[in-house]
Amino acid sequence: MSDDSASVGEVLAASDVAFAVTDQRCRVKWVNPRMAELFGLSAEQSVGRSLPALLAGAPEAPTNGLPGVVVSWRGGQEHRWLEISCAVLSGADLLFRATDVTRWRDQELRGAKLGHRHEDLLRMVEEDPLTGLPNRRALTRELERQLALGGHGALLLLDLDNFKDINDLRGHPAGDRVMCTLANLLRDRLTDGQVVGRLGGDEFAVVLPGADEREAVAVADRLRTAVAAIPLSGGAGGTRTTISAGVARFETGESWQAILANADLALYASKAAGRNRVTVYEQGHYTDTALRVSVLDRLRAALQDGGFALHAMPMVKLTSGRVVGHELLLRLEDNKHPRLGPGEFLPAAERSDLVLDIDRWVAGTAIDALVEHPYPGLRFNVNVSGRTLEDEDFGDFVLDRIAAAGVAPGRLGFEITETAAVTNLDAARSLAQQLRASGCRITLDDFGSGFGSFVHLKQLPITGLKIDGEFVHGIDYGSRDTVLVSGIVDIARGLGLSVVAEWVERPTQVQALSRLGVRVAQGFHLGRPEPLNALLARPNVGLPQRPQSMEEAAEQNRARAENA
Repeated sequence: MSDDSASVGEVLAASDVAFAVTDQRCRVKWVNPRMAELFGLSAEQSVGRSLPALLAGAPEAPTNGLPGVVVSWRGGQEHRWLEISCAVLSGADLLFRATDVTRWRDQELRGAKLGHRHEDLLRMVEEDPLTGLPNRRALTRELERQLALGGHGALLLLDLDNFKDINDLRGHPAGDRVMCTLANLLRDRLTDGQVVGRLGGDEFAVVLPGADEREAVAVADRLRTAVAAIPLSGGAGGTRTTISAGVARFETGESWQAILANADLALYASKAAGRNRVTVYEQGHYTDTALRVSVLDRLRAALQDGGFALHAMPMVKLTSGRVVGHELLLRLEDNKHPRLGPGEFLPAAERSDLVLDIDRWVAGTAIDALVEHPYPGLRFNVNVSGRTLEDEDFGDFVLDRIAAAGVAPGRLGFEITETAAVTNLDAARSLAQQLRASGCRITLDDFGSGFGSFVHLKQLPITGLKIDGEFVHGIDYGSRDTVLVSGIVDIARGLGLSVVAEWVERPTQVQALSRLGVRVAQGFHLGRPEPLNALLARPNVGLPQRPQSMEEAAEQNRARAENA
């Protein structure tokens, strides 16, 4: 180091003004003693850490000669107002300067007659105004400090399950009371050194210094159990709810952004697995999320570029073997690898709003096909996702398209899974009433898979049931499935509902179902799905026909192989 450089360093080290040099991502490369003091760290501990995290409110880009940002700073019991500016150094590094402006800031507040609100203003900087807990800014600083101090620990993310229902059913004031109750509960059940704060909305975070994975999970489980045990909306009729939790370990050398992202991935896994549980982050969560994001990108492109296709699964009358309709199944045919089946891309779509557009594409494509092939015998069923039940405009979209196309509504049916219908009964009832009143068929799919199935039959204006394939799988083995299917058929007949059985894969299942009074079924034994375009290309598409069975398809493939 030259004499000039040494003298500059001595001046900066002795200065009352805090200086720091960072890279373009605001990671500290050097600090003088005054800046390290503001951080509450040594100069060595400060290197590599995020300056905006440690000095909350600092700009994250050059201020370009404009006055710096004035922020509130508290170190222990001491409070200061700091003006922080940022400038570009040679080599693209950034120079941050923090100057104590407490005297003139306090004078300014008194001049504006806001002196009596001084403490309120300070609390607003790092305190959540609703719950009084540390806010995101304060939690971020605490996590970054723990990482800088060279320690280890864990971060918990906690999210209230189905909080939207509380706001929707009881109003936002009730939701605010729930947040305050939850905040007090979390604060009371943590020990000294464990910091809980509110990140925003219904999401909370807990920093657990020194905790290993087992201890972090134990804390999360204790909090989860406590929340589930109390009525959160107050009163004897208070709503009892649950929380989901994600746990991420941290060690020095990691960034607070990475730790928060890992905990968020673990929290998402808890939600996806059914809520009210604790999940510890593992690398697979990142892989799953990366795949999900990639899948959503492909689905968006498929909607835009024509990468979706429909396959038609025949529904067959068992007494005659003739096709009475087709269920349309969605396929992703975008010529990209890896190939994704419905079980791989539909769950990702249903966790996003993209499924709303997909359901509209399916319904619109089915209506277009019915317009182009106006044969009364050509009838389609399309599936409606649980998310689309919440789309208040979906029914109008369908009916407008049908009316504009001049299609007889009875040629189009909609299948709603029993689980989705029961989960959102009011929305399912509303959509079913609207579509059925216009003449469309409404089928309750996967019937028998949920709880209280028969109770909901009288509440839904449906026209038919599709028996869950789990009950059909062993129907020819003399199992309890026989009793259950018989009961479903009797009740459906008494209510004037049609019945379809799915997963029919053997001739003996056809015989057993026929004996129980099931008249229509579908499955690989009765007919495999084929591209809708191939079905519509047949000259006799509108005439009664017998589908190709699984055995016939296999025999045809063998013949082709022998002749090749």
